[in-house]
Amino acid sequence: MDKKFASFKKSLERVYEHNKLYRDKMRKLNITPDDIKSEEDIQKLPITEKKDFFIDYPYGYYATSQADIKVYHASSGTTGKPLIVGLTENDMKYRSETIVKDLKMAGIQKGDVVQICLGLGMFAGGLSFYEGLRSMGCKIIPTATMSTKMQLFYMKELKTNVLISSPSHVMRIYEVALENGIDVKDLPLRIIRVGSELMTEKMRQKIKESFGDDVSVTQDYGMTEFLGPGLGMECEYGCGMHLNDDFYFELVDPKTKKKTNGNIGELIISSVYSEAFPIVRYATNDLVEVTYDKCDCGRVSPRILRFLGRADDMLKVKGVKIFVSQIEDFLFAHPKFNHQYEIVLNDDNYKDSLTINAEYHRKISKDYQKYLKEYEREIEEEFKDVFGIKSHIHIVDIKTIERPEGKVRRVKDYRTKMVPV
Repeated sequence: MDKKFASFKKSLERVYEHNKLYRDKMRKLNITPDDIKSEEDIQKLPITEKKDFFIDYPYGYYATSQADIKVYHASSGTTGKPLIVGLTENDMKYRSETIVKDLKMAGIQKGDVVQICLGLGMFAGGLSFYEGLRSMGCKIIPTATMSTKMQLFYMKELKTNVLISSPSHVMRIYEVALENGIDVKDLPLRIIRVGSELMTEKMRQKIKESFGDDVSVTQDYGMTEFLGPGLGMECEYGCGMHLNDDFYFELVDPKTKKKTNGNIGELIISSVYSEAFPIVRYATNDLVEVTYDKCDCGRVSPRILRFLGRADDMLKVKGVKIFVSQIEDFLFAHPKFNHQYEIVLNDDNYKDSLTINAEYHRKISKDYQKYLKEYEREIEEEFKDVFGIKSHIHIVDIKTIERPEGKVRRVKDYRTKMVPV
């Protein structure tokens, strides 16, 4: 029995002992930890869903005493209560080691001047990077959610050469720099590492066009359930996120939860080394395409090539499922839009209506407004051809859409009825 599987078995035994909900699930399938004798047997275990964490909230899913917890982190809780995950001393040590591996894969080195533009509160991301950077010997500028203008000030004065942020906020930094006569290509930036939000390839192109092709732009995949960042890590080649071999990953059919034979499916994750909050076969609701080909960097670990959609990225409008990332790609394919947009959903006589407010790439003159009305109709027709539903496209002036300092919220759903997904 190899070290990884042996650690998983110990973790499963602790889950069976301490987690009544999962133990009951196993008993319904007439399974005990003794029945799991190989990695292939992991597929026999029951699926964990996000709703399970809230049945005996907040402590029911732990596999250790609360006396052993050293720190708590929480998800954003945008759809209800936040998920609260505690870490033991061993969990904190393991996470720091994982983050160091993540950062080194991005090309970050000892002595780099790294600016963290992610929240340093309850969210796991910002503090996780802080811990890893500190252990690496980097110089840290923890600007967190400080005003974008002040973040630019520190970037200039302290010569930031690595920026860690969300993709939308990176573009906000570029926008504020333009407003203040700062050419971001003159900054000594070498690496931009993004997380917190999904970065589409269109967004990566916009960031590189804005900051320079010589700046490495890569992303990280993580979630609070698994201690934060580090589930998937993009190397400097930027051709997919390497899956962390400290976890077990499966691809399944999103409906049946059965193993798929191809390289597309819903990602199922099992933790191996988590002590306080181990999770077995977690259904992420992330639909991904994975490649098993050797990367240009020489690594042979499986990589997430692209996200086909995420649960919190999916809308159901007039019976049609659309991912926010698909709408973003659609908009970014049109050079007359900048990077700012919002999606507004309403009820109109109990029928869904979809409105997309997209900012024009420059100031709109009065003489140009008539032309834009015609352009809006063209985009609406194209949208209907692509997605099969009607939309209302409103082209708005630059600086019309709110720019939050933290994580961007693209969707405003004002529908009064529940729309099942």
